[in-house]
Amino acid sequence: MKPTLRSAFMYSAAVALSLAAGTPAWAIYKIVGPDGSITFSDVPPSNGQGKAVQSLSAQGAPAPSPIDRLPTGLREAARKYPVTLYTASQCGACDAARDYLRQRGIPFSEKTITTNADIQAYKALSGGSDKLPLVSIGSTKLPVGFSSSNWDVALDAAGYPKKNELPRGYVGPQPVALVPPPAPQEPASKAATAPAAPSVLPPPNPNAPKGFQF
Repeated sequence: MKPTLRSAFMYSAAVALSLAAGTPAWAIYKIVGPDGSITFSDVPPSNGQGKAVQSLSAQGAPAPSPIDRLPTGLREAARKYPVTLYTASQCGACDAARDYLRQRGIPFSEKTITTNADIQAYKALSGGSDKLPLVSIGSTKLPVGFSSSNWDVALDAAGYPKKNELPRGYVGPQPVALVPPPAPQEPASKAATAPAAPSVLPPPNPNAPKGFQF
């Protein structure tokens, strides 16, 4: 059977896509030299080679996030159903939950409950409960408290691998407060807040002409 133009086109397109997919998005570096010249390289430059170095993708976009470098199955699960762990200090169950997620190889973000604002926001999330920890997988919140068996079932259903597939050296995001602290306000200028100084008139001059004051 002779190949048709359609089959030849589809084969060419498949080869092009495979070559594009095989190009690492993080392997191109933009280097700005001391004289302002710009060069591109697939080899990371030394510290003294340029004054500015930026890692680019093949299309010139910023370097991918850590999730983009995860294995395919783990990456898709983390994008569709991101895991968030809610914890507090001096909480043994929270420590056990954190260790469980790390041992199973689940990328997760952690939000801590510390301030009164955090407590109020957490109660709104947990349906009024003050028990910890709480984990959410995508938009689904599991019952409060740590249960490895219940969490296993939920993570399996979300498509997370049963065994740790995190790349060696993977570092997750640092814990953050559930309610971000308010931004510091700049102090008002002294000139705007200081009361206006009362005007002081000099004592009258007895030798001044009538109707004048110096």
